[in-house]
Amino acid sequence: MLVELRMKLDTCESDFGYYQSSILQGILMEQMDTNYARRMHEQGWRPYSQYLDTGSCKEWVVKTCTQEAYQEIILPLLSAQFTQFTIEKKNMQIKILEKNSKIIPKKELLEEFYSNSCSHYLNFAFLTPASFKSNGRYIIMPDARYIFQSLMNKYSAASKEMDMYDSETLTQLSENSRIVRYRLSSTFFPVEGVKIPAFKGELSIKTDGTDTMARYARLLARFGEYSGVGIKTAMGMGALKIKERGSKER
Repeated sequence: MLVELRMKLDTCESDFGYYQSSILQGILMEQMDTNYARRMHEQGWRPYSQYLDTGSCKEWVVKTCTQEAYQEIILPLLSAQFTQFTIEKKNMQIKILEKNSKIIPKKELLEEFYSNSCSHYLNFAFLTPASFKSNGRYIIMPDARYIFQSLMNKYSAASKEMDMYDSETLTQLSENSRIVRYRLSSTFFPVEGVKIPAFKGELSIKTDGTDTMARYARLLARFGEYSGVGIKTAMGMGALKIKERGSKER
């Protein structure tokens, strides 16, 4: 199951932005069971993403990708006792004004894949700085392969029913997908005193392959709205929003 929790925060601090998301991860870890936190560390991946949405009102957004993560992460945050938290480095006490959650069964994505046609265009909006890593180097110029490889890996890690990562499928998807529009800017994301080079903005990808391949790309993209894309999504990077584009576009 895929779950999104949005917590509206009572703060107007101008210096409380998405770059504080790594601090929020610490707050999140304090709310969960220590045994579960240790198991996540040992397995090497995080079945959730989180970031700070700094739109018209500031919202802390936490999303989970498995049933267990929902129980161990979302439910403690939904507890009536969790009404505020402290940012010690900023000496800030932040109240939670409102909590809203929504649940999407993962099978809904699969049903959409098998039954619904879709546009061959996808618009990726990177809401927080995103980056990839290859051969020890940060990649700040995204291409279709890095995006889809990241999403395939995350989906496979979250699913016990199927392994979504297949090198041949990734090659076919990458070779038949191309970036047709982008509006990106380079930036940094601070993590524990280190500035990670990253990018932020929007890009559009067109899949030139079959309808099945386009639906597969959409499936990965929809999942990416919960898992995030790229590195350190549990610390606030790679928050993703997807919008399908009109099929008449060339």
